[in-house]
Amino acid sequence: MSEGHEFAASGEHFAVECFVQEVRRFYPFFPVIGGRARVESDWRGDKVAEGDWVLLDLYGTNHDARLWQEPDRFKPDRFENWPGDAFSFVAQGAGYVEKSHRCPGEAATIAVMKRAVRVLTKLDYTVPDQDLSVPLGQVPTKPVSGFVIQPF
Repeated sequence: MSEGHEFAASGEHFAVECFVQEVRRFYPFFPVIGGRARVESDWRGDKVAEGDWVLLDLYGTNHDARLWQEPDRFKPDRFENWPGDAFSFVAQGAGYVEKSHRCPGEAATIAVMKRAVRVLTKLDYTVPDQDLSVPLGQVPTKPVSGFVIQPF
């Protein structure tokens, strides 16, 4: 876990959950997702015709200072009291899985990530210097260097 982060609730499960949610918020798998408008609409004065392509800026939404305090800081503890809003945190799409565009694989993704965190925190390794920046012009995106670990 990140140094200096304390969690209100105790327990490894809660800490891992907060960490995984912050990874998903800070480093989205897709910087944007697209879809076609099903009906003609108006978005803040811009006309959207039926069939037009529209993009949802996942990275921008998850780094929006109106929604997230200190959005450019990695802070897992921000998820301590997060109510689970389906529209402010859109790591893999917005809305509800049952009736809109939220990714139906999201729960599986979270489970795999939590398992990976538990495994990685039990291994002895170092993380060499590398470029962990995430290019937002590539879909899906990933850190430039990937993520390299080396055994002690």
